[in-house]
Amino acid sequence: MVLFGTLYAVAGARWLPQPAFVACLIVLFALITALWLSVEDRQGRGRGLLGRLGRVAFGLVIVAAGVPAVVLMPLFWLDRQLPPDAGLNPLLAPVMTIALISLALIALVNVVGGIVAVVRAALAHARRGAAV
Repeated sequence: MVLFGTLYAVAGARWLPQPAFVACLIVLFALITALWLSVEDRQGRGRGLLGRLGRVAFGLVIVAAGVPAVVLMPLFWLDRQLPPDAGLNPLLAPVMTIALISLALIALVNVVGGIVAVVRAALAHARRGAAV
């Protein structure tokens, strides 16, 4: 979440050219998906499909609830505490946008990781069936 948000913030500030942003996004997405698959392989062994699905869903709920609680709520509170000329109000929309995009990318990582895990399991099952 933090990595996707940082990448979007850097690109939004125009510190990163568009082709470099796309390349970084693809590499970051692949790395996070590979990490997701590695953790799921290690932690998910011995769990059925429903157990794994529940684990993924619970993780997404934690992230979807945690990001607004940790990032947006303090930001809105701070906006109410500071005078308008402090200039925090114009930053609220970009921060909310980056948080929403990061949440969507995290959900996409979970979907892609789940699809890859199912395909790998199906291929392993097919190989075992062919070996027998």
